[in-house]
Amino acid sequence: MQQRTQTFRALRHRDYRLYFWGQAISLVGTWLQQAALVWLAYDLTGLSTWTGLVSIATILPTVFIAPFSGWLADRFPKKRIVQLAQTGMLLQAASLAALVWMGQATPERLVLWSLIAGILQSIDLPTRLSFLKELTGPEDLANAVALNSMQFNLARALGPALAAGLLALVGPAWCFALNALSYVAVLGSLWAMRALGHTTHAPGAGKGIWEGVRFAACNPPVGRLLVLVSLVALAGWPVLSMLPQVAVERLAWHETGYGGLLSAVGAGAVLASILVAKRRPGTSPWLFLRAGIVVASAGELVLAFATNGLAGLTGAFLLGMGLILFIPTAQAVVQVTAADSVRGRVMALWTMGMSLATPVGNAVTGPLADRHGVSVVLASMAALMLCLLAGTFKK
Repeated sequence: MQQRTQTFRALRHRDYRLYFWGQAISLVGTWLQQAALVWLAYDLTGLSTWTGLVSIATILPTVFIAPFSGWLADRFPKKRIVQLAQTGMLLQAASLAALVWMGQATPERLVLWSLIAGILQSIDLPTRLSFLKELTGPEDLANAVALNSMQFNLARALGPALAAGLLALVGPAWCFALNALSYVAVLGSLWAMRALGHTTHAPGAGKGIWEGVRFAACNPPVGRLLVLVSLVALAGWPVLSMLPQVAVERLAWHETGYGGLLSAVGAGAVLASILVAKRRPGTSPWLFLRAGIVVASAGELVLAFATNGLAGLTGAFLLGMGLILFIPTAQAVVQVTAADSVRGRVMALWTMGMSLATPVGNAVTGPLADRHGVSVVLASMAALMLCLLAGTFKK
């Protein structure tokens, strides 16, 4: 019982409990929509290039908008910013459902609607990340980061599994409509929170959007992890956009198999999140970071040469486990180290790095997979991932 309490200790804070359960419902809807959107893009075109473009459009706006969003998070009430962004996401999902129901969905329009979602996400994400400390206090911040990852990846497992059934039974429009409905939960939890996410008046709070860059440059552990996590994202996240091609070409699966692969990624990530949440404050994070790189690389290799469903699911499970052993551990170190006055801008750098790496990776890997085969690309990404181990041994 004591060990269980230690693992979930951030939930003792009322505002964080509200945030946690509201996000839990909303994130299932988000992954439900993303899985349906990627499949719809592939179903309309038969090309991984378009699934990559959908992912790029969702993520790329963060690269350009996140610095301004981080500055907003340090200067204005975070709760209000998140409320406005989440309301916009509700409207985006509802309009996407209407577009598909009216038979007006085209690959180009899917990319446009994904771009709208990306703009809203670029405002929401840095603010939510920097809001965590007010919901938990500094003593439970690292645990909250790990629980957020567990929650995110449970949704990654449940959302695609639900999407697989709905795609086969009623089509993608219902996936988008249910995502719109899920935002009601997170908006309700935000209204019930007492914390407002007020700006700090500490030195640095009123300076420009690049104050976060100066902070990272003057704090080598933070700067190093910001670079390393971007490279891990470059070598890992683009695999998700190639899973429809893996399901069809390597495993002879379709909607259900694709959803199964995404759910396996989520299941591995949930297990990793629990392990990260159990990590005691005195334990060195570098063991988790190195293990994450090795396990993710192994998952990519297994996916590259999978010839049956069990091998495919195993590779997807290892990929999810490895990435989440690495990413939340690195984020916890950055969150704890960042000064309150620049926390929003430092977390904006975090989201910028991951957001830039993912579309760049998708832009390269999608066309290469179409031209040379998905196996060659996955094996190359595994080799790149292993090379990043060198960065975890620098002192």
